[in-house]
Amino acid sequence: MAQLMRTPRAAAARRTLALLTAVLLLAAAARLLHITQQALWIDEGATYTILKQPDRLYALATRDHHPPLYYLLLDGWLKLAGDSVLALRLFSALCSVLSVAAVVPLARAAAWGRPAFQHASVPILAALMLALSDPEVVLAQDARMYALRTLLVILSALLYLRWTRRPSPRRALSWIAASVALLHTQYQGIFILAAEGLHALVFLRGGQRLRAVAILALIGGLFAPWFALVGFNQRLNDPGMNASLPSNWQTLADLRHKFLSAQWPLLGGLLLWGTAVWRPGERPRWRPFGATFLLLAWILLTVVISFIGNLWYPILAPHRLLLITPALAILIAQGLRNVPGGARGFLVAVIVIYGVTTVDDYYPKEPWDKVGQSAALYARPGDLALMEVYRGDLPLGYYLDHLLPPGAVSRSLRMWRDYDRATYPGGVLELLAQHPTVWLIHWSPDNSAFDFLAQTGHVRTAALTTDHWGNTISTYRYDLPPAGQLAAFTSGMTLRRADVLDGGARVDLWWSADAPLPVDYTVSAFLLDAGGALVAQHDSYPLENRHPTTQWTPGEIVYDPHPIPVEGLPPGRYTAAVQVYTWFDGQRYPLVTGEPWAVIGTLER
Repeated sequence: MAQLMRTPRAAAARRTLALLTAVLLLAAAARLLHITQQALWIDEGATYTILKQPDRLYALATRDHHPPLYYLLLDGWLKLAGDSVLALRLFSALCSVLSVAAVVPLARAAAWGRPAFQHASVPILAALMLALSDPEVVLAQDARMYALRTLLVILSALLYLRWTRRPSPRRALSWIAASVALLHTQYQGIFILAAEGLHALVFLRGGQRLRAVAILALIGGLFAPWFALVGFNQRLNDPGMNASLPSNWQTLADLRHKFLSAQWPLLGGLLLWGTAVWRPGERPRWRPFGATFLLLAWILLTVVISFIGNLWYPILAPHRLLLITPALAILIAQGLRNVPGGARGFLVAVIVIYGVTTVDDYYPKEPWDKVGQSAALYARPGDLALMEVYRGDLPLGYYLDHLLPPGAVSRSLRMWRDYDRATYPGGVLELLAQHPTVWLIHWSPDNSAFDFLAQTGHVRTAALTTDHWGNTISTYRYDLPPAGQLAAFTSGMTLRRADVLDGGARVDLWWSADAPLPVDYTVSAFLLDAGGALVAQHDSYPLENRHPTTQWTPGEIVYDPHPIPVEGLPPGRYTAAVQVYTWFDGQRYPLVTGEPWAVIGTLER
């Protein structure tokens, strides 16, 4: 008889495990899919900027608005995983998947003393709701502290409920550790502690209530040193991009849609239904007590305090409120449990199909990776990259650090103005004077960089653009003008300078013309072997077809790079040369001195 009783129980446990595994795999897939598709954005750039500061504590105290734990953990993670975009975001993705797993025991703990919600389907459904949450997926693909915060807020609530059920020193220490870690990760973590405190005052009795209050006071005391020495003064730091929403009804409607998606009538109804208890054949009973009270307080305190506090200090931003998603997920799961079996299966199918086929929360990020590539593509050691892109300098700085060749330098003019005012603009002019070639990435109404470059004698020689939803982000090359000329062609083009780089793998040319050119001339840069045979070449309009000759203005100096395929060339002596012709008829335009092409150098390979 005992064996017969164990078999159905074991089968049910295996089904539960299989379903939870499927939910976790779904969560992992949603968080890893396209995780590197978009470039780092401003907030992620801020993370990278803080991590690369030699004095990170000072940087947090003077530039940031967040506690230190996430940065410490991410720094350790990057020491193991490297600092690629994938590695930067993978830490958040891992925390988010762990949150989906951790909400399972939290949903079970929330069902203690409430037989209606002790069914195995409730924690599975709670995990499913969290796995499908678009905002949580967004935070999981963001190199910020919010995914870690979600994990820690779940652990704080779980460990608190476990302590209330069976108090012990070990459980108290676990609750304290999770809560202190939460506060040192994100200040909004205080909302769950407020909810726990309110729950303790209302539902705990006698000595246990006093001990809960004492533990919460101890948690605050352990956080107090950081807050008193650093955190309180962080409110005075530059607020950066103000993402705060106004405290009005439209914001509430927007948040409703963000948290509950376009399915908000269904999910909102299930959430409210999850605060009641209903069994077939009985009347529904509203029971917002015990753990349900904690879940409601978790949601309402976070939203109401943020909504009201936002009238004095800008804190009402969706990513700051998203610590409520675990509570939403559990209440929705309880609401689904209150639905009869057949209807419940139908609703779950609707929610899953919508969740995996529709994205309600998506933010198109600026293509700073492509902008960085445009500056680094032709950059050389010793070049200077200047950024005047407002706060886009934070993520762009990451790409320039990783893409520019060794020896190249990048600086942000905005950060120079904000953090080194004593040397601005004199220090900028001194730096420009040290670099004959400057790459200026510009996306700002501030045009002072152009004046600085004019003062140091740099002239624009190339313009590259990157499109962002109809907005143009410009990358300009500036050079000190070359003196004299190397060759004059009968086309009217004058070769002012030529550099042969990387063993002939690239040829850089600088051109000018004294008068408008009537046709688009093709430039051919090529290599001849010792016997005069053509062995490699690259033909294009100037600047790899981006600046054809009919677009030149008289006196303009035009930068014209030519990558030459030299792979597989045998060792030997080669001659680099340049020729001009028209592609549509093949006519060659020799030098005015009669030579068919201009020899610009020789090299040994």
